[in-house]
Amino acid sequence: MIVRVLPQLESRHDWIAFCRRDVPYCMIDSPACLVDFQSHFLQLTLFSKQAPVRYTLGSRRSMDPAWQLIKRCNWSLQALVAGLETLDFSGNVRDNGFLGVHSDLSARRSRPRDQHLHAPDSSELLPPLTALPDTWRITALKRLLANHQYRDWRNEEANASLGASAVLLELLNHPHDWQVLTSGPRLQLSYRGRVLVSLIADLEQRQPGQPSLPAPFR
Repeated sequence: MIVRVLPQLESRHDWIAFCRRDVPYCMIDSPACLVDFQSHFLQLTLFSKQAPVRYTLGSRRSMDPAWQLIKRCNWSLQALVAGLETLDFSGNVRDNGFLGVHSDLSARRSRPRDQHLHAPDSSELLPPLTALPDTWRITALKRLLANHQYRDWRNEEANASLGASAVLLELLNHPHDWQVLTSGPRLQLSYRGRVLVSLIADLEQRQPGQPSLPAPFR
């Protein structure tokens, strides 16, 4: 999975955009955090100079307790993290007033076992393109693919069937092996001199599979 990096989650607008993603799971640049909201539980994995710490917040019954906590923090991930770091998890953490927003809210702190977790500063920020560049370079192409700002994806070799996620991962790991060529309205993606894929850049395209807004925002 390509884990995108967002600069922040500090407003209602930021959280709405995050939840409209195909998968509400991504790195946040500040605070350095992995945010996962794929279930009724909001899971925050915080990175520092020490080992990562994970907070799991929510309820088995609904998403509402987690949303109420986010709203109580004025839609600020910074404020939410600051509040969590003041809690004493050695006792009954639910007695703390910070978590008293919903009777069904639970909170747990743990150490993630995934040895491949990396902080956002080891990843790459790929914001959407706001205009087509005069000259196409790999950096612009990565932003285009990461934000699904294209249409008419075409594999140019019969024995190759590549998707955008696979190409993006290759661009992130081996950028010097790729080139961007233009042919009329199409961009051709060349790997070591072989054109494998072509597409048409379209900044109006939306990310596929975006769900409707979750209940708290309706």
